[in-house]
Amino acid sequence: MVRVTLTWHDNSLTGIEAQGHSGYSHSGSDIICAAVSTLMQSLILGLEDIAHVEGLSVEADERLPLMRVTWPLSEHERLSLLTQTVAESLRVIADDNPGYVKIITEEI
Repeated sequence: MVRVTLTWHDNSLTGIEAQGHSGYSHSGSDIICAAVSTLMQSLILGLEDIAHVEGLSVEADERLPLMRVTWPLSEHERLSLLTQTVAESLRVIADDNPGYVKIITEEI
C-alpha cells in the first residue's frame, strides 16, 4: 500500500510524502504507483523549476520507495494552489483505490 502523508502546521500544508508500493500490479506496470509518482514528480518540478522555492527539501529512495517534499511555512500562501492541488489529487486516487493508497494527515 502507498502511504501518503500530508503534513500541516497551523492549517498550512508544509509537506507531502509518498512511501511504499500499491500492490495493484507488478512493478513497472502498476498504474496506481505511476499516478502517485507522477503527481509527486510534478510537485517537485513545480516547486523547484517554476516557483523557485528557497529552502525546499526533497528526499527520494527508490529502494523503499519514498518521495518526501517539504517547503518553508513562509511560502505557504504563494504555493498553496500547487501544493493543495497535488494533495487533493492524491486524496482522489486514495478515495478511488482504498485498498492501495492511504492518506495520513499529520500536524506538526
